[in-house]
Amino acid sequence: MAQTARNNEAERATDNIAELGKRATDKGVDVAREVIERTEGTARRGFETVQQTAGSALEVERALARRSAEGATEISQVFAELVKEQAQSNIDAFRALTRTVDWDQISRIQSELLRESVARATEFNRRYFEVVQAVIASAASVTKEQARKAA
Repeated sequence: MAQTARNNEAERATDNIAELGKRATDKGVDVAREVIERTEGTARRGFETVQQTAGSALEVERALARRSAEGATEISQVFAELVKEQAQSNIDAFRALTRTVDWDQISRIQSELLRESVARATEFNRRYFEVVQAVIASAASVTKEQARKAA
C-alpha cells in the first residue's frame, strides 16, 4: 500500500513537472512570436525611415535599398538562429524537467533556461543595433557623397 502511494505521488510529481515544462515551452513560443512580430515591425519602420531620409536621388536609394536588404537579411538570419536556439533550449529544459522530481533541480533548470533566454535576447539586440547602425552609417555616407557630387 505504501508502495502504491509512493507510485501515485511520483506519478503526480511527474505530471506536474510535465505540465511545468509544457507551460515553459508554450511561453517560449509566445515570446518568440512576439519578438518576431516586433522585429518585423521595427525592421519595416527602420527601412521606411532610411528610405524617407535618403531623398530622391536614385543612386542614394539604390545604395540604401541594397544595404537595408543586406541588413534585413542579416537580422533575419540572426533572429532565425535565436528562435532555433530558444526552441532547442526549451526542449532540453522540458526533457530535464520530466526526468527529475527534485524541486531544487527543477528550480536550477528553470533558472538556467531563463538565464540563457535573456542572454540570447541580449545578443540578438546587440546584433540588431549593430546592423541598424551600419545601415544608418551607410545612408549617411551615401548621402554625403551625393551632396558632395551635387556641390
